[in-house]
Amino acid sequence: MEFVLIESTQILSQTPLTLKHLLGGLSDKWTDSAHDRDDWAPYDVVGHLIHCEKTDWIPRAEVILAQGESRTFVPFDRWAQFENSKGKTLDDLLNRLRSASHF
Repeated sequence: MEFVLIESTQILSQTPLTLKHLLGGLSDKWTDSAHDRDDWAPYDVVGHLIHCEKTDWIPRAEVILAQGESRTFVPFDRWAQFENSKGKTLDDLLNRLRSASHF
C-alpha cells in the first residue's frame, strides 16, 4: 500500500471518537491504570496518546519543517502519562484527546 497523507489523516482523525465509543462508560475494572510501566491499561494508552499529541508528533514535525531534519530533539518521556493523568478519569482523558488532536 502506498502512503497517501490525506488518507492517513482521515483515519487518524477518527481515532479519538473511536476510542471514546470503545472505552467510554466502561467499568474501571476494564480500563483503570495499575501505574505499571510494563503493563499499560486503556487509561494509560489514552494518556500516552495525549502526551504524544502535545509534545511529540506534531510539534516535532513542525520543527523539522521549519528547521530541517538535522535538528536534535529533547528525549521523549514515554511514561509521562503516569504523572500527567493523575486525578483525571478516563472520560476526562478521552475528551482531552478529542480536543488535543491536530487532525
